[in-house]
Amino acid sequence: MRKFKKALAVALSVAMMVPTVAFAAESPAKVDVNGAKFNKTTLTYTAKAQKPSITVNGKTLVYGKDFTVKSGRLTQKAAGTYKVTIAGIGSYTGTKTLTYTIKKAAQSSVKAVATAKTYNGKKQMTSVKVSFNGVALKKGVDYTIAKSSVVKATNAGKYTVKVVGKGNFTGTKTITYTIKKAAQSKAKFAVNSAKKKVAVSGIKAKAKVTYTTNNKKVSVKNGKIIVKKGVKKGTKVTITAKIASTKNYAAKTIKKTYVVK
Repeated sequence: MRKFKKALAVALSVAMMVPTVAFAAESPAKVDVNGAKFNKTTLTYTAKAQKPSITVNGKTLVYGKDFTVKSGRLTQKAAGTYKVTIAGIGSYTGTKTLTYTIKKAAQSSVKAVATAKTYNGKKQMTSVKVSFNGVALKKGVDYTIAKSSVVKATNAGKYTVKVVGKGNFTGTKTITYTIKKAAQSKAKFAVNSAKKKVAVSGIKAKAKVTYTTNNKKVSVKNGKIIVKKGVKKGTKVTITAKIASTKNYAAKTIKKTYVVK
C-alpha cells in the first residue's frame, strides 16, 4: 500500500511538471472576393431599377452579409456601363471592381400609336403616343419623330410615322395611321311617285349615283322611273340609290319605296 501511494505521488509530481496546452478550434479561412463575378454582365433597359447578382465560387453573395459596396452603385435604371467596387465582409475578405452594362432597349419593343382621323377638308395633325412596359414615353427625351414622317395630311388615306429611339432607346419603329373617308351624311334620296321621278341631293365631291330596283319591269333612267307593261297599280317597288365612293367620301346606299300609279 505504501509503495502504491508513493508511485501515485511520483506520477502526480511528473504530471504537474508538464505544461498545460490549450487547443482552440481553428477559424475557417476567409474567402477572397477577388474571384467575384456578376451572374450577368449585360442587361437590357426595362424602365425599372436592375442589379446583377454577384457570385464567388458559384455561391451568390448577400449584400450586407457577405459584401458591401465601396464605390459605385450596384442598382441602376438607365442604360449605360457601370463600375462597382465591392469589399468582402463576414466570411469574405478583399476587394474587387466589377463592370456591367445596361443596353438600350430596341425601339421595336415599344408600343406606338398614331390617332386616326376622318376627312374634313382641312389639313389635320395626328397625335402619336409611345409607351414602354406600360410607361408613357416623352417626346424629345425617349424618342423623336423623323422628318420624313407624315404627321399632317388633308386627304383620306394611310400615312406613315417613323419613331426614332433616344436616350434609353435605340433604333426606329414605323407605324401607320389613317385619315378615313367622310360619310355622305347630307345626302338625301327623294321619290316622287306621282311624277315618276327620283332625285338625290346633298352629294359631296360630285359622287356618281346609280339606281337599281327589285322589280325587273321597273327601272330608273336619268332620274325618271320607267314602268313596263304588266305591272299592276299599287305595286310596291324598292328603289336603291347607290352613291359611289370618291377619294375622300365613302360610298352610301339609300333605299326608298315607290308605289306604281
